[in-house]
Amino acid sequence: MRETTLDPATPDPGPAEILAVVQVHPFERILTTRSDSFRVRVEAELRRFLEQTRRELGARAPHAVMLSDELARVVEAGGKRLRPLFCYWGYRAGGGADGPEIARAAAAIEFLHTFAVIHDDVIDRSDLRRGEPTTHRVFTDRLAGSERLGSSVAVLAGDLAQALADRLLAESGFAAERVLAAFEPFNRMRAEAVAGELLDLLASGDPGAGETLARKVAALKSGSYTVVGPLQVGAALASADPAVVDALTRYGRPLGEAFQLRDDVLSTFGDPLLTGKARDTDIREGKPTALVAKAWRVGSLQVRDLLASRLGSPDLSPEEVEEVRAAIRSTGALMETVELIGELAARAKGELDRAPVGTEEAAALRDLADLVALRDA
Repeated sequence: MRETTLDPATPDPGPAEILAVVQVHPFERILTTRSDSFRVRVEAELRRFLEQTRRELGARAPHAVMLSDELARVVEAGGKRLRPLFCYWGYRAGGGADGPEIARAAAAIEFLHTFAVIHDDVIDRSDLRRGEPTTHRVFTDRLAGSERLGSSVAVLAGDLAQALADRLLAESGFAAERVLAAFEPFNRMRAEAVAGELLDLLASGDPGAGETLARKVAALKSGSYTVVGPLQVGAALASADPAVVDALTRYGRPLGEAFQLRDDVLSTFGDPLLTGKARDTDIREGKPTALVAKAWRVGSLQVRDLLASRLGSPDLSPEEVEEVRAAIRSTGALMETVELIGELAARAKGELDRAPVGTEEAAALRDLADLVALRDA
């Protein structure tokens, strides 16, 4: 890609233009009926277990009910339940028979995601998630406006979500040896997510960190935790043949990276009315995304100077944020990232052509690949 200069007159694209670039498809049009019905079952398990937790906390530590109530609020705010779906189809691809056990195990993965987003919002100081106030903001407002106390209580709510994830997987109803096998990828995926989050933090504010690092963050922070890990948990619960596990892993790795790259695009150029969160946070936090790395690689000195001076500055005005967004776009980094997402999703789907999985399972996994690559939130 040729070096580009920043044209200050270049308008930032509005939501309609971005939607045209990224080819958004409505979520419901991509999901199969079976996947959608499984989402409903997972949500029922989440509600059931949260109600059980509330009763238990109310009996032993009534003051802690505020934590389970907050988890219920976060869960009810919505979500695509992508990770439970990957767990389910990994299970089915591995030969697992449908039943209530897999819905409970998949709900455990959604609790793990709830833990992650609560802590991530504290780290990023985000105020919105799924169109609703984030947990640390809710507790800050509730607890006399103390941001320190609000963030601390939010961390505890996230800790409770992680404890519930462990308990629900352990109590899912599968044979003990299957649960033990599933805990291996379950533990690995969260360890890798923590490692990716740390790398993300350490590189924040450095626009020249490079695309290699940005893609490593994507693979660690989201790839394992969002796609590969849930697939492997499901496969372990089904006692899948090693050849199936290998095929699912080859499918999941490029798709997991595509998920994070898509998240980067939406976090900078998406429509907040669709994503449910601000699109300025990554710029203000100086996230070392692939978008930034690509813009830095091909941008002019003017572009680089602007990125170096603005990224990671939390007090930027809305106009200054828009100038950063325009600078990234002027280099062609947005289009190049969207093309890379498509290539990664296509590579993932190509792995299914030679995977030893059933026709229905392969079709569902292809649908999920499209959802990852084309999602609008």
